[in-house]
Amino acid sequence: MRWGSSPWSLSLSLSLGGALLLLGQLGVVLADIPIEATNKESLKEAGKTITGPMWEFYLANQTEGIPGKLTDTWYVAGAMFMTMIQFWHVSGYNEHNSVVSHDLMFQAGRNYDYFDSNYSQWLGNDDQMFWGLAAITASETGFPEVSNKPTWTSLARAVFTMQVNRWDERACDGGITWQIHPWQAGYTLRNSISNGGLFQLAARLGRFTNNQTYFDWAEKIWDWSAASPLIRTSDWRVADSTSGSNDCIDAGLMQWSYNYGTYIAGAAYMYNATGDAKWANRTEGLLDHLLGYFFPSDASKGYNGVVFSDVACEPLHTCDRNMLNFKGWSSMWIAMAAILVPELRDKVMPKLQGSAAAIGRSCDGSSDGKNNLCGSRWYQDTWDGIQGLEVQQAALGGITANLMLLNDAAAKTIDSNPNAKEQFLDTYNDDTPDALPHITTGDRVGSWILTVLWGGGIIAAGWWLVKQQ
Repeated sequence: MRWGSSPWSLSLSLSLGGALLLLGQLGVVLADIPIEATNKESLKEAGKTITGPMWEFYLANQTEGIPGKLTDTWYVAGAMFMTMIQFWHVSGYNEHNSVVSHDLMFQAGRNYDYFDSNYSQWLGNDDQMFWGLAAITASETGFPEVSNKPTWTSLARAVFTMQVNRWDERACDGGITWQIHPWQAGYTLRNSISNGGLFQLAARLGRFTNNQTYFDWAEKIWDWSAASPLIRTSDWRVADSTSGSNDCIDAGLMQWSYNYGTYIAGAAYMYNATGDAKWANRTEGLLDHLLGYFFPSDASKGYNGVVFSDVACEPLHTCDRNMLNFKGWSSMWIAMAAILVPELRDKVMPKLQGSAAAIGRSCDGSSDGKNNLCGSRWYQDTWDGIQGLEVQQAALGGITANLMLLNDAAAKTIDSNPNAKEQFLDTYNDDTPDALPHITTGDRVGSWILTVLWGGGIIAAGWWLVKQQ
């Protein structure tokens, strides 16, 4: 699980979360990766170069060699597969496809629902959601199916079905909680990445299958999000979370790019599938806020207005291993939005191209035999010393996003990828509310106390970060 609005310092995140990120010793500085942001071949070669050390980090940090399971995290590998599949789609680079395919299917588990009992006791809804997005990405890109296994669409459907069965109207009139089980700290919270991620998954399944049920759920999740403190439609600000313990009357307003990205992409898919102008307006409103906030222009701090930055943590090097991923996923999501809503292309392209050029300059690190290491600050002309799978993945996402636009990489549907049709699995067990342990009063009180303590720490840390800006 991860907490989007917990801006702990790097040292604290290492001690608490066991993150593998290190402030490297700046030794031999390599040449930049030469990137011409308008040249497909240049971007392809840059992506391959960035993938090399990322793949090394992946293989080195698998927990006891378990395919798709990284030390102290589970969802990050699923998000990495999502990124690699999209990069394969726009570049043709297939060197790691067989392992991606095997490990993505392996982690689906015995019931093919990305909720295997080896992990399910401590997962959050957003953990599972990222694997569902990886699976629907495989369907939309035509990633090869696995013989004698469910289709990628079926795996995405299984995640969707489990999660909508967790829709919780006992507080806040709905929404899904961040955590799945009442004994987990943060159980009563409803956060944007869980609800926005499910919204995006529903919209993508709806467009891919043309099944009205998915569209209906996408509408429902959006309407709830906009009625809650999560999306403030007056200025298109997306909050990180709201608390079910006080019926969702407050909001954690720390700004993280991936919260915007999930809703932007989902709204764009809905517009492309339905043609309803309200979805184009929603996509543009959220996109304008993202482009204004996460592409800052401040020469005194090194910002030039065309480089993506998660500004809540990057300037002070306080991003934990989760936050380091955010702008890579968001880059791909806003690229897809610009493809699905073509009127947005002129807004998005200069920002992504500026980011690609910056990535090329900043991925010049070298440590422990690995070269072309990419740090967290793309706006910095040299490697900033942060290393790990997460920063390599973010850089690959930034490169991939540009290739998506240059290739006009429209997502497939069942009509153009009929091999990906849904299958109803005999082994699949729906995760209905009755299947979960009965929630006692003690559970609720305990989860409320844990949430209050956790939330207090988050607010304090957020206040400190804001004061440091």
